[in-house]
Amino acid sequence: MSADVQVRRFRPTDAEQVFALRVAAFTAATRIDFDAAEIYIPDEHRLVAVDGARVVGHLGVWPFRQAFLGRAVPMGGLAAVVVAGDRRGGGVGSRLLAAGLEHMADAGMAISSLYPSTPAPYRRWGWEIAGVNVRRRVATRDLLDVPAPSGRLAVRSYTPGDLETVVAVHDALAVTEHGGLLAGERWLRRALQPDADEPDITVVATRGDQPVGLVQVAKTPATDDHSSFGLRVRRLFGVDREAERALWRFVGQHHPVAAMTTFRSRPAEPLLFELPHGLVLPGPAGEHFMTRLVDPPAAIAARGWPAVSATVELELVDMRRPANSGRFVLEVADGTAALEPGGAGSITVDIGALSSLYTGFVTAAQLAHAGRLAGATGDDVAALAEVFGAPLPFLVDYF
Repeated sequence: MSADVQVRRFRPTDAEQVFALRVAAFTAATRIDFDAAEIYIPDEHRLVAVDGARVVGHLGVWPFRQAFLGRAVPMGGLAAVVVAGDRRGGGVGSRLLAAGLEHMADAGMAISSLYPSTPAPYRRWGWEIAGVNVRRRVATRDLLDVPAPSGRLAVRSYTPGDLETVVAVHDALAVTEHGGLLAGERWLRRALQPDADEPDITVVATRGDQPVGLVQVAKTPATDDHSSFGLRVRRLFGVDREAERALWRFVGQHHPVAAMTTFRSRPAEPLLFELPHGLVLPGPAGEHFMTRLVDPPAAIAARGWPAVSATVELELVDMRRPANSGRFVLEVADGTAALEPGGAGSITVDIGALSSLYTGFVTAAQLAHAGRLAGATGDDVAALAEVFGAPLPFLVDYF
């Protein structure tokens, strides 16, 4: 890689070049017109790699929060990591990730999560598989068998004036889900922004005049000879199951023209238990997200913990952020935890392994079996299992 390549903060004058990189990397389009008014990652959380006047790479960080056992942890949602085709394999991506980690640390983002196009480069930089994004499908007609809401609910089209309330509904639900994304207003405004090329059907469920849930549905190519199109639920959420049922039944009303509906699902999807005759089937391939502890003590302090008591001495190895490496004592008691310097470092763990254990995706026994808890005794593994035991972490939002 040319020594002249530098990583710096994004500037508004970089926007068109970055847009062209994104189009080339993430679409099959030969041309998409640049939109200067596009809602996107805040400029202050974007980095570019430049060679002179040319932008050869980009990395963005959404300022999110992610919930673990009922507490929201400041999280940097890594997105739009892209390197120009003729500069791949030359270290541009590594420079961006190194700068991105320091940016997130400086911004107080205790952890970072992402959806990898390929896991290898992120794993080298300390991210590890940490949760699931499940996809399922259902016959659209079967959604009319979802129990009708008992309360008085109406469904109407979404308007931009609903945004503040919709964000509150979304995030109040997300904090109750292990791994849930508290995305904030900017991201959800972008997600719900009308697209003239790919129009969505977006409605809210209301009680009185108050929005209590939302569903956003995209049309997809038909998979049979009798449908006009298929449906893909981009997101569906409500303040309670009654609101969600009203929205699912709205989707079901499209069955004369769309035989099948796919959707991003909770692992224990309520529809699995509510359809008396229909089947909720595995959908197109789901995916995993990856997570990394950016600031391990802050990350440990921020998440929720079970009501257990334990003390574990760790030797943490972080090759990419040496400031994170060293001996620490993890103490958990009464639903809180702290990671403080000190101790004998009896268990050696790398940052990726600790990150996956942190979310609850991997178990301590699995890490020990894989050799990623060096020095751990049976009692140590049992203590870590008790401390980090949690439901399967999942995301229903994609960023």
